[in-house]
Amino acid sequence: MESSVEEPMQAKEPTGSRRIRYAKQCLIVLTAGLVSVSSGMIQLWPNVLASHLVESNTTIFGNEISFLPWQLDLVASVTQIGSLVGFLSAGYLVSRVGRRWSLVITAIPGVFGAVLITLAVNNSMIIVGRFLDGITNGMMNVALFIYAAEISDPKIRGSMCMLSHILMQSGGLMAIALGVVMSWYYVALICGCILVVHCLLVPTLNESPSFLAIKNKDDEALDILRKLRGSYADVKEELAYLHQQNQSNSKRQGFGVLLKREHLKKIALMSGIFFVHNFCGTQILRVNATRQLQNLGLDLDQKMTTILVIGLFFLGNFFMTIVLDKLGRRRCFIASLTLVAVSYITLGSFMISTGINGTSPAPVETTINETLSSGFNETLSSGFNETLTATVTESPASSSMEVREWLPLLCLMVAGFGHAMGIGPLVWVLSPEMFPTNIRSQGTGICTMIGSLQTFAVLQLYSVMSTSLTPAGLYLFFAGVSIFGIIFIYFFLKETSGSRVG
Repeated sequence: MESSVEEPMQAKEPTGSRRIRYAKQCLIVLTAGLVSVSSGMIQLWPNVLASHLVESNTTIFGNEISFLPWQLDLVASVTQIGSLVGFLSAGYLVSRVGRRWSLVITAIPGVFGAVLITLAVNNSMIIVGRFLDGITNGMMNVALFIYAAEISDPKIRGSMCMLSHILMQSGGLMAIALGVVMSWYYVALICGCILVVHCLLVPTLNESPSFLAIKNKDDEALDILRKLRGSYADVKEELAYLHQQNQSNSKRQGFGVLLKREHLKKIALMSGIFFVHNFCGTQILRVNATRQLQNLGLDLDQKMTTILVIGLFFLGNFFMTIVLDKLGRRRCFIASLTLVAVSYITLGSFMISTGINGTSPAPVETTINETLSSGFNETLSSGFNETLTATVTESPASSSMEVREWLPLLCLMVAGFGHAMGIGPLVWVLSPEMFPTNIRSQGTGICTMIGSLQTFAVLQLYSVMSTSLTPAGLYLFFAGVSIFGIIFIYFFLKETSGSRVG
């Protein structure tokens, strides 16, 4: 990352040849990133559970289950505790057995977790299954982003890393869509099947040349570099660069080397960015979109509105993939947080001005029914209610009711797009770029572990914060953190776009 010298081949290679190479690298990352589809389903699965608990709270065996608010928070947050195990395990595996086989191992806990959730007959089985899913998520966040960063050319490295986020958002969107037509346990089963396919495909990929360089397997590294960089590249020069970048720490490849001042500063920087990532509402909106929409009391189809909000995450990731390496990391971060801040300020202010308290208000029809029930029979009440409902619908107040319905949804959709076009995925892209190859797995593991602890805290405290701050206050809090993040990133983050990953 320290050097920004560009590869000689990029000035000589024909455009057509370069595009073919980029397409091959894209295919490699897409294949390795199949685990991201499952990861996205794992992360957003609580939305599926929350929506089905309202309609039918039965398991695959037909027995009923129920959750208290803090237990629903735990279903969402316990994956972050599992991620801690995954981060620490991946830090060791990636540096010992290699990037490729680490990607295979990362899926195994998730397979067992999916089976446990599918066959769950009580809350405990679901929570344990979610913990195992979290291990897979944690390992994936280390292994996959390191692999993608090391396989890709410097000029498209950001876009290649973003591909895994697009797959992740696709998985999340697929989970929500599947939840419309099938129960939560079948969605979990499909997630496990995807992980099994991933385990079968990844062994066919090449190992990372950076890892091979660390292990002094220069011949194999050169062969893979020729396939990745093409005949116009000086692959020997790139291999020498990889050795040079790691030479200063060649005798120390464990966590101890991270105690150096330069690496501690990078860890502190990433910890600050992860704080902004978590406490500006990124994870809460993704994982608890259905519950947030329920709390707003919108008279809209909650499953479809959840799909709309999560769909904007997907579009934001797609947009980021196109512009990331052109605009750079800093600009994308700042643009993202600006959009998030404006959305949440608008939503919080609107809720305060209209008196929305975050709970489902009694609809007009219900109030009328209560009055009629005291003097009329059920049939007369039903018929009279339809007449009065039509009258209310035609009243001048209907326009303000329409605004009350669509403006909160619009704000959440724009916030979702803002999260996804920067602060949401870029923390994962940035972490591997901060450290040289021989300590990249350990450095990335420490940063993501810190981020995971923060994510656990914010998800587990969601109900508490929403109650104590009020939903409007919580959205304004997210906006305040976003504004802080803009200032923090502007002054402390240096641009890494286009630099080599050594």
